Formats: sequence, structure tokens, C-alpha cells
Amino acid sequence: MSVKTNLARKAVKTTAKHTAHGAFSKLERKPFRSATLLAIGVAIGGLVGWLIGRSGGSDDAYADPIAQAPAPPSVATNNSTESTSETGAVS
Repeated sequence: MSVKTNLARKAVKTTAKHTAHGAFSKLERKPFRSATLLAIGVAIGGLVGWLIGRSGGSDDAYADPIAQAPAPPSVATNNSTESTSETGAVS
């Protein structure tokens, strides 16, 4: 394991311990405030998640428009005075 990787792991571990200790300490001192802040965070997070889900939740939101296929030659309209029979013969 490289020195950088080892130091990074120690930093993450120390930060996680420090954060957990601080959160537990505040919870013991002021439980009502901690619960209130937690509830506000959950509500805001839920609202933001819901809004993000609504804005991009549709599968066709980023779909490319589908071009219509050209009509087959036998069905194409003909504006000339000639007419075709069912066999394709011109009269």
C-alpha cells in the first residue's frame, strides 16, 4: 500500500470518528435541538429528492424525436391525371 493511500485512509477514519463523537456529544447535551435539526434535514432532503425525481423521472424526457418513415411508393399520393389500378398498371 502506498504512503498516500495509507494517509488518506487514516484521514477518513479520523474524520469519521471525530464527526460521530461530535454528533453523539451534541445529542447528549441538547437532545431536542438535535432531533429538531435532524427532522429539518430529513424534510429538506426528502423535498429535494422528490423535486429531482419529478424533474427527470420521465424516460422520454431526453429521448430523441422519432422521424416518421416515408410512405411506401404504392401508397404515395399522385397529383397527376394518371391513375393506377390495383395491379400497378397506369391507365
